[in-house]
Amino acid sequence: MWGFVALLFGVFVWLIFHSQRPSLRVLMYHKVADTNPDFLTVTTVQLRQHLHHLQQAGYQFVSLPDVLCALSNNTGDRINPRAVLLTFDDAYKNNLTHALPVLDEFAVPAVIFVPTAFVGGTNEWDGGTDAIMTGDELKSLVNRGINLAFHSHQHLNYKHASPERAAQDLEANVRVADEMSLPMTPALAYPYGGRPKDPEQRRALYETLERLGIRAAFRIGNRLNPLPLRNVYDLNRIDIRGTDSFATFKRKVKWGKIV
Repeated sequence: MWGFVALLFGVFVWLIFHSQRPSLRVLMYHKVADTNPDFLTVTTVQLRQHLHHLQQAGYQFVSLPDVLCALSNNTGDRINPRAVLLTFDDAYKNNLTHALPVLDEFAVPAVIFVPTAFVGGTNEWDGGTDAIMTGDELKSLVNRGINLAFHSHQHLNYKHASPERAAQDLEANVRVADEMSLPMTPALAYPYGGRPKDPEQRRALYETLERLGIRAAFRIGNRLNPLPLRNVYDLNRIDIRGTDSFATFKRKVKWGKIV
């Protein structure tokens, strides 16, 4: 009995320490709609509720360039200890029509990760049911506090790709973005959060990222990033789902996947 109580007390103390430790929180969103939330879709009401909570709870929104600047200057500990970076995967058109007005309302920056093979098309990797922004639409975001960054060319899961295949896809991602004149920030979100498990293959992937000038890469992980930031190619994000309750959202932001 007392052992169980001691265990619970230890977990409680650890959670308090973990939540108060200076950390960068990176939130991962996908689609935004007016109604019908699901695994990948939050509603505008939910997004507004999330941003209001983050502001009221004393978190500070930062931009992707803020994070890269801290990394390049080895000053990762100088990021605000309650920093939050908002990210949106896949460049869905609904990010423009539904997310952007809410972001504008709260005057917060965000980053959209772009799979370049599908710009102006649909999410063919997931049934082709949702439109992806055009190049011109993506460019229009840059003057509104939105940064664009890489999300592979063909939405490829690098966990299952050979180093050669991953390198080809990343090279295409960078090349096509340049051909489209998209103003990209040199960072990547791994599709599906996937990276090779094999240490040698993962090292080869990191070497490709470095060769292409990509300065940071984000997995999922559902953890906070303690400051100062360490492995720039293995930064964690927290998966935000439309099926989460507001209480679950608040717990995720505070602790990651600890509870």
